[in-house]
Amino acid sequence: MDGQQSGTANKNPIYKVRRNQGEGKLNVVAKIGELIFGSIVVEGKKYHRDILLFADGTVKKRKGGFLMFGSHKIKKQELEELSQGQPEIIIVGTGTSGAAYIAPEAESWAKGKNLSLLVQSSHDAAAMVNEIAEQKNKKVAALIHITC
Repeated sequence: MDGQQSGTANKNPIYKVRRNQGEGKLNVVAKIGELIFGSIVVEGKKYHRDILLFADGTVKKRKGGFLMFGSHKIKKQELEELSQGQPEIIIVGTGTSGAAYIAPEAESWAKGKNLSLLVQSSHDAAAMVNEIAEQKNKKVAALIHITC
């Protein structure tokens, strides 16, 4: 299972995680390793920024926020971006202390799209992503906030 950088050198690199096929369905849910305040490991690669984890296995660093960390406000545009891969579930990790939150317009948008949105502390969100990865039966996308 290797990560391969795709695209050109930019401030927001995208990594594609290759997974094995099983029972006719591609399991592309990337597994989250260690999550501590300020960093997260996905498929063996350490990130020092919030991440977007797409249903096709792509991992992207989240834009914006104070210094190198993402904002505490999760915006509609971020959920729209995550939904492009047609996930069955979008999981949002609200930080190690749960300080991040879904903007009201983002929550309304998700409800309007009948999108299953699970909002939990980042440790619980990472565990949920890994549980789904083990089950290999659902497409999931996630936004994981790695600080407070």
